Amino acid sequence: MVKLFALDVDGVLTDGTLHYSADGEVLKIFHVEDGLGLKLLAKLGIEVAVISGRQSAALERRLDDLGVRRRRLKASDKVAALNDICADTGLTLSDCAFMGDDLVDLAVMKAVKLAIAPANAVPEVKAIAHHITRRSGGQGAARDACEHLAGLAGTSLAALFDGKATN
Repeated sequence: MVKLFALDVDGVLTDGTLHYSADGEVLKIFHVEDGLGLKLLAKLGIEVAVISGRQSAALERRLDDLGVRRRRLKASDKVAALNDICADTGLTLSDCAFMGDDLVDLAVMKAVKLAIAPANAVPEVKAIAHHITRRSGGQGAARDACEHLAGLAGTSLAALFDGKATN
């Protein structure tokens, strides 16, 4: 069973569009359904991590809101970043799933037990993915991935939901 689910951000948790404010700050839009799905994975004992080549205040805020402590931002080597997280948690890459959408995600997706791609992923990523979500990044793709992980564990997100989680 997967024990750690790591995700890219742009194109997975967002639609990949970068919005800049007049001050030059990067603004990101996240789908609320993804948040609840990620939180519910904790009930299965699956920890969530984020690995991204970018960093922004908006992303940091969203990760704080979701309680995602394991994060590697401005990561130029995602395999090394995930290995670092594994070292911190006592896990190995064979305990991990990774969700990515673009060429920079290929190496880490090939290294893990379960590679997941959103519907909007580039063809090269879809070709190596074990699972492709029905929705695109920023439109609930991470929620679909969480539902897939729950299904592999013999349950569903609905069965895990107790009416108290916030997203």
